Amino acid sequence: MDLCGPFPDVAIGGHRYILSIVDDYSRKVTTYPIKEKTEVFKHFSNYQKRAERFLNSKVINVRTDKGLEFCHAEFQSYLDDLGIKAERTNVYSPQQNGVAERFNYTSVDVIKVTLNSSGLSKGFWAEALLCHTYVWNRVCHGNQSLTPFELYSGHKPSVKHLKTFGSTAYSGVPKQLIKSLI
Repeated sequence: MDLCGPFPDVAIGGHRYILSIVDDYSRKVTTYPIKEKTEVFKHFSNYQKRAERFLNSKVINVRTDKGLEFCHAEFQSYLDDLGIKAERTNVYSPQQNGVAERFNYTSVDVIKVTLNSSGLSKGFWAEALLCHTYVWNRVCHGNQSLTPFELYSGHKPSVKHLKTFGSTAYSGVPKQLIKSLI
């Protein structure tokens, strides 16, 4: 798990940071655009509960750097109560949390390229991040023959619905609402 930011451009939703959580087995990434570092604990606890329920398996350990957002008493108490081991990397050693760190570096580059090619403003970086994460989890990486999504869920992902980021889209209005709009 890693936190990236603050970004110089505040996203449309007011987000300034990226929280990335990587499942060690499947390498499936879950990202959260967040406004403040204080939101990290809330997002991790929600992620942990959802992951355990979905996988029917307990989270065993969490690897983070020694940022205050990961090392405060409430976070540590939560991990201790659930029997989750906290692995803290050494200061100035991002390679010890390489998977999450590498994903964040890649994400920043992809966000820049995505926004540039789409013509959208920098305020859409959080949406570009979520799009990147969605696609990342549905593509094979390195020498893997299965996607992170497939390893995590056991189902082959569909990519038929994917469109180019920034494409024009139209929203349908239900017939019941059309009469009330006229």
